[in-house]
Amino acid sequence: MIDLSSSPLLQAMGWTLLHSLWQGALLALLAEAALWLGRRGSAELRYAIAFATLGLLVLAFAGTLVWILIGGDSLPTIDPVLIAPMGEGGRFGGWMFRLHGIFGLWIPWLFLAWFLGFSLRLVQVGQAVTWLYGPCLGSLQPPPAEWLVRFEVLKVRAHVRIPASLGLSDRVDSLVVLGWLKPVVLVPAAALLALPPEALEALLAHELAHVRRGDFLANLVQTLAEALLFYHPAVWWLSRRIRQEREHCCDDAAVRTCGDPILYASALLGLEELRSHSNLIPDLAPAASGGKLMSRIQRILRPRFTSTPIPPLVALLPALLLATGLGLSTLSATDTPKASPASPVEMEWKQIKVKHQPEAPAYPPEAKAQRIQGTVVVVVTIDARGKVQDAKAISGPSELHACAVGYARTWEFEPAKVKGKPVPARFKLTMPFRLK
Repeated sequence: MIDLSSSPLLQAMGWTLLHSLWQGALLALLAEAALWLGRRGSAELRYAIAFATLGLLVLAFAGTLVWILIGGDSLPTIDPVLIAPMGEGGRFGGWMFRLHGIFGLWIPWLFLAWFLGFSLRLVQVGQAVTWLYGPCLGSLQPPPAEWLVRFEVLKVRAHVRIPASLGLSDRVDSLVVLGWLKPVVLVPAAALLALPPEALEALLAHELAHVRRGDFLANLVQTLAEALLFYHPAVWWLSRRIRQEREHCCDDAAVRTCGDPILYASALLGLEELRSHSNLIPDLAPAASGGKLMSRIQRILRPRFTSTPIPPLVALLPALLLATGLGLSTLSATDTPKASPASPVEMEWKQIKVKHQPEAPAYPPEAKAQRIQGTVVVVVTIDARGKVQDAKAISGPSELHACAVGYARTWEFEPAKVKGKPVPARFKLTMPFRLK
């Protein structure tokens, strides 16, 4: 009978598993701190932090295993009778020998439990790959010629340079990216029939963002890391955060491509209504339905949660200069007993926090009868309490101005602040009007 406790590889793996518990907890705490500091930054930054932390967990596991195997922290199999005489000296001191004495007898069982769980996870990954490249890809049908042309135009707008293709499948209930070097974007046949062309284009822009970023390969690497460290809660927390931020990155890219956040949010809702099974697509394939749908839609419709690719400190520089000037003028105004009210501070929409967004108004009957649609830009002025004081349409079809201005006056905002003090503010509110 083979004595498993005498195997150097088994012993090294067992102790590596134990070490990975505190290593993962420490890295998870550091990642949480970094993500908190980057909460106002871009989704790409938070994605990079979470993914890099998962990579460090795998590297720490592999490095610990190699270090133990080459003798950096190796101890011979310990007989409990020898623990007392060895505990007073030795390379690591008595506490290390006592630790090995306590856990040493459980190392073989720990390794066997990990090996069983790891094997089951690999089986699940294999089943997902088999389904994706078998029934899913096997049901691929060519889309209409019109959509092939639209897809090529979208690829140019989304800056996708690799040979991605488009296909219809009745095995998926959401748009899916399959493959890395020659990816295929799978579209449910029902979505092609039920969704407006503009909405489907917005969803395709999301999938093309996955293609451009190489998310299929990144997701495969992430899935293998999950299988290796399946027992650690930090790994599952990081994986959820990675998938969440990955969808946020592609949502931002889709909004930039289609130029209309309301249209894109409506497309996500329309796609969700078509889905019949909540977990039909394996996590191995990036899909437009990934992540928490309502939180994604809220984030899309509230631009303060979005970000620009420039560094946060650089993005805040104009606001800081503006705040400095406002602070100086406010300070001088306080010295005068009858100072006039402060002028509204010009701000970007992303600096404004929405307190309440009312339901969308009914489409103007005259404009609807004439099939008039477009985007109206309204300049909104709020006081220091966040109440709307004035609203004026400056662009867009004139038939839609009155509706847009009336709707803007019903919004409620948090007070705009400069150096922590509420101030009046003026900003632009963009309202797209689309006919179904």
